[in-house]
Amino acid sequence: MSNFNSKLRGLLYLVGFIWAAFALDQLTPINLLGYGILPRDPSRLWGVLLWPFLHANLSHIGNNTITLLVFGAIISLRSSSKRFLLVSFLITLYGGLGVWLFGRPELHVGASGLVFGYFGYILTSGIYDGKISSVLISTAVMILFGGMIWGILPTQARVSWEGHLFGFLAGVVLAVRSKPRRKRF
Repeated sequence: MSNFNSKLRGLLYLVGFIWAAFALDQLTPINLLGYGILPRDPSRLWGVLLWPFLHANLSHIGNNTITLLVFGAIISLRSSSKRFLLVSFLITLYGGLGVWLFGRPELHVGASGLVFGYFGYILTSGIYDGKISSVLISTAVMILFGGMIWGILPTQARVSWEGHLFGFLAGVVLAVRSKPRRKRF
């Protein structure tokens, strides 16, 4: 049981920090939303690291938290807490840089880019890591959550589809790069 708890510790800390930032934004005069990504504005490049911690309202953070916990638990339980946090950081960084470079000139906030990154990571891991358990997990995720893929398209004006797209691509790239190295003969 303690191994189970230690594997989920990083995920629980991450979700706790996201909710703490939301509470700070809602309960104090500090406007944290202004710290999100504003594409191609050099003075706002730091938003690349902060965007998953910032949410517009309770519905926004609630929806992100559910899928963040599901996908984060899948990744956490299949790796170490340290690996989970590294994957989370790199999805945030790479996805955020994609949004900063190519996104619409709007404010981009929310953990959905990270959620889509986990989604891409899980789906791609099923193809690249060579384990039947990974194939089964990625197939189940595709069956249960496959409709999410439409979120990478510009369907709603107030939704950062760019965050979804670049988060997803970051997860795919990380899964491909982390595939086990086969012995060469």
